[in-house]
Amino acid sequence: MNVELRHLRYFVAVAEEASFTSAARRVHVTQQVLSTQIRQLEHSVGAQLLERTSRGVRLTAAGEAFLDSARDIMSALDRGVSAARNAARVAAGRLSVGLSLAASGEIRTTLLAAFQSAYPHVDIDLRSFDLTQPAAGLLDHSTDVALVRPPVAAPGLTLEPLDEESRVFVLPSDHELAGRPQLTLADVAGLPWIAASPAVDGCAPMSWRDAWLLVPRPGDAEPVIGGVARTIEEMRELIAAERGIGLCPASAEQFNPRPGVTFVTSKDAPPAQICVAWRTGDQRPEVQSFVAVARAVARPSREE
Repeated sequence: MNVELRHLRYFVAVAEEASFTSAARRVHVTQQVLSTQIRQLEHSVGAQLLERTSRGVRLTAAGEAFLDSARDIMSALDRGVSAARNAARVAAGRLSVGLSLAASGEIRTTLLAAFQSAYPHVDIDLRSFDLTQPAAGLLDHSTDVALVRPPVAAPGLTLEPLDEESRVFVLPSDHELAGRPQLTLADVAGLPWIAASPAVDGCAPMSWRDAWLLVPRPGDAEPVIGGVARTIEEMRELIAAERGIGLCPASAEQFNPRPGVTFVTSKDAPPAQICVAWRTGDQRPEVQSFVAVARAVARPSREE
């Protein structure tokens, strides 16, 4: 059987237009060429597929049976072409990845390495954002995807958790509570805190800041603010200078150690998440490929 794609395309056009004249215009060939191609198709199939009548063209029983298969083949081919084009764009694309300074940790390193291994021809542009930009560039479109710590209170973004870890208190090394094996919120009640500067990137200004100050607190107690920081380093400097204490993910003890501060396990602070984030509805292949890799490296405990 010698059936080619053009035969299927011409046949579907005639079947849907119920006219050789209209179908010829649709597929941009002459009516004579179209008729010849349909005869070749019928010869290859071994059955008459179309019948001319005084009212135009109608499908025979064989034509009705053949039409669904012809459409399925053409649809499958269209999907294959689309997938190939998307893969080609991913293979040689660019991706800007926003990194919140608060979203460090092993999962971040694992994800970036896994994506680069899976898509070696995608150029990754890493951009770091301080504590005033919880959305890490997504809202002003300076990044395509981001690794962030929730809450990121802004419309139009999708966040998907990748990992979760406990939080630790950060205190001056010589603080009277620094030698404790763990602390509760009651233990640090009344102590001054170092707060993150309010968000300026379009997120709700105080939402992320309050989450790390554990606001609201039992009894609606207001935290005492001993200093305000834009970066993790500023926060550690203020803590080392005994201006206040802080709270951070447990991984910070490994990835962001600093002389002058001590990390003490928190017994009752809620855990911290790290999330992959992107603009809702962004279906570009580079973005969705990054999200797919992120899901693949997410901690198994997330699904337990």
